[in-house]
Amino acid sequence: MSSREGQDDAVIGADLLAQLQDNATVLGVFDEGQDIALDLHEELFSPTTRQRALAFLNSDRYQDAASKFLRLSGGVAEEAS
Repeated sequence: MSSREGQDDAVIGADLLAQLQDNATVLGVFDEGQDIALDLHEELFSPTTRQRALAFLNSDRYQDAASKFLRLSGGVAEEAS
């Protein structure tokens, strides 16, 4: 083990862990959105696909990720209380 191991623990604090969690949330929702976009491309008129897309866009998970993305990218977003 190197002597840097203890230093690395000090660098990874609560703020960095929270930022990493926010980034992971945004990436997960982005990935889900990509899957839905592909489904819409392949089966645009499928009622199941359209319902899935609308449910996704209206979900709290999507809205939360959109707000986090704006905040992380320097845009303005209100924080949920």
